[in-house]
Amino acid sequence: MKSNYLELLASLVNIDSGSGDAEGIAAISEVIRPRLVQLGFSFEPVAAADGSVHFLARRGAGKKVVLLAHLDTVFPRGTAAGRGFHIERDLAFGPGVSDCKSGVVTIIGALEQVGRDQWPEIEVNCLFNSDEEISSPGSRKIIEDLVKDAAAVLVVEPAEGENLTVARKGIGRFTLRVFGKSAHSGSDYSEGCNAILELAHKIIAIQNLTDLEAGVTLNVGAVNGGVRPNVVPDYAMAEIDLRIVKPDQAEPVLKELERIAGTAVVSGASARLSGGVTRPPMPVSEINLKLYEKLRQVGREIGVELGTFQSGGGSDANFAAALGVPTIDGVGPIGGGHHSEAEFLNIPSLYRRIDLLARFLRVFPNI
Repeated sequence: MKSNYLELLASLVNIDSGSGDAEGIAAISEVIRPRLVQLGFSFEPVAAADGSVHFLARRGAGKKVVLLAHLDTVFPRGTAAGRGFHIERDLAFGPGVSDCKSGVVTIIGALEQVGRDQWPEIEVNCLFNSDEEISSPGSRKIIEDLVKDAAAVLVVEPAEGENLTVARKGIGRFTLRVFGKSAHSGSDYSEGCNAILELAHKIIAIQNLTDLEAGVTLNVGAVNGGVRPNVVPDYAMAEIDLRIVKPDQAEPVLKELERIAGTAVVSGASARLSGGVTRPPMPVSEINLKLYEKLRQVGREIGVELGTFQSGGGSDANFAAALGVPTIDGVGPIGGGHHSEAEFLNIPSLYRRIDLLARFLRVFPNI
C-alpha cells in the first residue's frame, strides 16, 4: 500500500500543472478521479466566474468536513521533464512534491483507508482547486460557499515539522504607478519630472510602515521604470506585498498607502495605487484551537505528538477561518524548499499524515 501512495505521488509530480495550465490541471484530475469514484465519491468540475476550473468530490451524509488541496504549482511547463519525481533515502523531490501534491495523496490515501470500513456518519467534501498559487482569485467564492456550513475544514498544505498550522498572515498585493514628464537629461533637464525619483521617495515611506512588533510588514519587491540614462523618466512602478496578522490592521495601512500615493515630493509627479487584500488573516482563535486539540488527541492515538505553528504565508485556510469556520492547516506531510528546485517531501511523514487524517475522519462524528 505504501508503494502505491508513492506511485500515485510520482504520477502527479511528473505532470506539469502550473497555475493557468488548463491541460496539466485536467491531466491531474484524471489521475485522481478514478481513485475517488471507486470509493463512491461524486467527482465534478466546477467552473469559476473567471473561467478557471476546479474539482469537487463528495460522499456521505452527516457532520460536514471539507478537505482543501490545490493541484497547481508555481512551475512552468517543461519543469517535470527536466527534474521529475525522484527519491533519495527518506526524501522525495520534484516540482510540487510537497506543495501540494503530497497533500492530494494524503487525502486520497486517508479516504481509501476509511473506505475499507463502514463509512462514518460524515459528509466529506474534497475541493481540488487550480489557482491557489496565484491567491485563488477564481476559487475563493467556491471555497467560501462550500465551507460556510462545515463542522471542520482541513487544509493539506505541507506541515512545518510535526505541527499543525493554527494561524496564517493575511496578504495584500498592490501596484503603485508613478507618472512624470520625460525630457533630455542634459539640455532639458529642468523641463522633466523624474518619476523614478518620486517613486524612490514613496518606497522609503512605504517601507517605513512596517511594524515588526505588530506583525505588519510591507515589502516593495519589484520596481520598473525609465528607458535610458540620458532620458528623464516619465514612468515608474512598484509592486508591494503586505502581511498582517489581524483583520483590523488592513484599513490603517491602506489609508497610509493612499496618502503616500497622493502626496508628491517631486513637483509635477502624480501616482495611482491599485490592489487590495487578497487573503484575510487567519489569527489564532478559540474555535480553531478546539479543532487542533481534537486532531492532537487523534495524533496521540496513533503515536504522534502534534504541536502548533503560526505561518507568515497565506493559503486557502485564510478564507475558511475568516468566516468563523473551525479550520486547521498544515495537515499535509512535512516538506520544505517550496517554490524552488530544492523542494522536498519527508516520505515517512506522508504515511503518518495519511493515518492521522483517516483516524480523524473515522472518529469525527463522535468528537
